[in-house]
Amino acid sequence: MRPPEFFELGPICLRRPRPTDAEAVFEYGSDPEVARYADWRVQSDIGPIREALAQRAADWEHGEKWYWIIALACDDRAIGGISCVPEGAAAELGYLVHRKHWGRGYAARAVKAIVAWLGACPAIELAWATCDAENAASVRV
Repeated sequence: MRPPEFFELGPICLRRPRPTDAEAVFEYGSDPEVARYADWRVQSDIGPIREALAQRAADWEHGEKWYWIIALACDDRAIGGISCVPEGAAAELGYLVHRKHWGRGYAARAVKAIVAWLGACPAIELAWATCDAENAASVRV
């Protein structure tokens, strides 16, 4: 199972992360409102972001976890991310979007694209994600 490296989705695209995404990822990763419902702490240093981007490249090559940057199609700037972790015949999804871009349907577009790709993979029978029940927008996605 080899994932696509790029999805074109109208106003956004999904693509593999690059080291140059660190500043944009730090921008939303350091926002307490973005981290509020996430399973990670607010970022206070860009160093761990740089390390995470490098780790995501290694995870991708090993097929352990795939992570795509959600970027605006107009300027390719990172505004979020979506991950997919295969677990046997299932795959877990996780996503987040920069607060400035909430309410535009970007997370839903990203999830639909990944689920459609997973649906075409014979080895995958189930795709799932969890969210904080208090995060109404994520519940809708």
